[in-house]
Amino acid sequence: MTLTNFDMETPAGVLVPRLQPWEIMGWPSKQRRSIYRSWAQHLAAKSNHTMALKYFDKCIEDQVSDDFLTLFMRSKFNRLVARPEAALADSKMASQIAGQWKASVNIQIVDALHDLNQFEENKMMIHNNVRMNVGNKKLPFNQRLTIINENFKDNVGDSLSPFFLKNAAKLAVIHEQYLQPRKPVEPTFRWQVLKEKNECDVLSFVEKRNMRVSPMEAAWSKRKTKVFFQTYFQQTWADIAFLKALRSNPTVVLDKYYSSAGERREMMDDCYEHVKKFCRMLHARSPMYNEVYRRLDNTEMSARFHQANMFRIQYQTRRNMLSILRTITALREQEDIGRLRKYVEKVMAEYNVLKTRRVMPWKTEFMNEVYNHLALSLCESYRLPKYKVSPYDNNSMCHLLGVSPLKPTEHRHMVFGDRSTYAYEDSGESFEQAKAFKRSKFALEKRLYFAKQPIERSYLLYELADAHMAQNQQLRCLLYAKKSIDEARRCNSKIWEFLATMLQAKSHAILCKFERQAEVLNGAYQLAKELKSPRLCTFIELCRMLNRDYMTLRKMSQLVATKRLRSRMSHRSLNDSG
Repeated sequence: MTLTNFDMETPAGVLVPRLQPWEIMGWPSKQRRSIYRSWAQHLAAKSNHTMALKYFDKCIEDQVSDDFLTLFMRSKFNRLVARPEAALADSKMASQIAGQWKASVNIQIVDALHDLNQFEENKMMIHNNVRMNVGNKKLPFNQRLTIINENFKDNVGDSLSPFFLKNAAKLAVIHEQYLQPRKPVEPTFRWQVLKEKNECDVLSFVEKRNMRVSPMEAAWSKRKTKVFFQTYFQQTWADIAFLKALRSNPTVVLDKYYSSAGERREMMDDCYEHVKKFCRMLHARSPMYNEVYRRLDNTEMSARFHQANMFRIQYQTRRNMLSILRTITALREQEDIGRLRKYVEKVMAEYNVLKTRRVMPWKTEFMNEVYNHLALSLCESYRLPKYKVSPYDNNSMCHLLGVSPLKPTEHRHMVFGDRSTYAYEDSGESFEQAKAFKRSKFALEKRLYFAKQPIERSYLLYELADAHMAQNQQLRCLLYAKKSIDEARRCNSKIWEFLATMLQAKSHAILCKFERQAEVLNGAYQLAKELKSPRLCTFIELCRMLNRDYMTLRKMSQLVATKRLRSRMSHRSLNDSG
């Protein structure tokens, strides 16, 4: 049928389907399958996997029952693009119609089972085909039988016994959590469960619980993943780590600027999943304990190397700790409290939490030393001013304690057409400050969740209270300061109890709560006496005197206001009577 005849035979009022020139020609079914198959092979060789799979599918949709060649070729293609499940399905379909070529198709099934790490089924099928075939058809199965026997030797051979002896204590936990069969749970609706418990269910929202991972566990998992890729990919593990980091890199994804961000992320995720699948295949054939067993033939020598490496890490850790303490001492001498607080936060959040007591036996002493140095530096900021303090200035207490008084929010006037006067929610200095506050708050709360030492918890609660006070959230500041005082009393740390008490004093000064301020300052004075610091006692006494003057002036102003009100009322009554 020619193109002209096709146009003539198209009925009026019917849209002509958009077809390619070779689709218009009336090719026989066998010829059309041959064309699609040839194109699919060419595109697969050019690494155009999407189009190759498309033409493989078109060829199979149009095939007859006795054509197994396309299924066989698509099975090979699926193995090439790391899709062993699809390859196995195509191979099984092809084996049912292969006829005399069934041995070649069975080889493909054996390879697909091996890619899926189904070694038992693989070995059974190889033995069946070895018995069924003779001559040259038997040789490929014998070669694969040798490979699968070596895989079994690597998995359950001589390397398995030392691994079980080393991890015998963990086997019971692994069996209970992962291997023990569990009873199937019948699916029930949330409202039915809550009805049985006599609880209210308004919208049936399922609560999502975020899994919190400690910094030690996260570092351990990162290290194990790195060793895992290094074992099987050797020098190319850096490329895999780079690919893993690219998936969450905002510079690469650009999800806020281009609509193709989802495609880029999906492509990188697919590439990383292929790498992980290939690595799991290698791990199933030769597990990690077998690779370690191969490298370490002499166990006594490896134990000595391990012990020497441990001593080297301990020595380097001790040197790093001494360097940290020297840096903290230098910052204290420079009286740079801002840099000192940032440095302590960085050291304790990124270095100290990743050290176990095996490599840092003196971890508690080091933490006490660092936090006490920081507390002493914070106490040095409370000193007598060089200017005259007047109780007639309402902001004198705030200036004396080193905090800015509370100011009302300025009203911004927006001018139509002037973009500089517009207020955007996701831009501006206040937006950046809010983002920085959220990041710091999240980091401190995460550290607080995993912190065990009371002095560390007292420090973290103090930082949270200070961050909330910087955002003018005084009630939250008082709450966290009270918790910090409780933790400081648990570890008998007077200096951190004093600092948290002074945070309460700052909040009360901003809120102008003089009576509570007097109670807090009295407690701070007692702590300063227990710390045996005359300078702090003098400073607190000055604050107490200023607070008493504030209270006196407020009482006098109240008396004057009361007298004025009474005089006005008396004049009004006289006028009414007259």
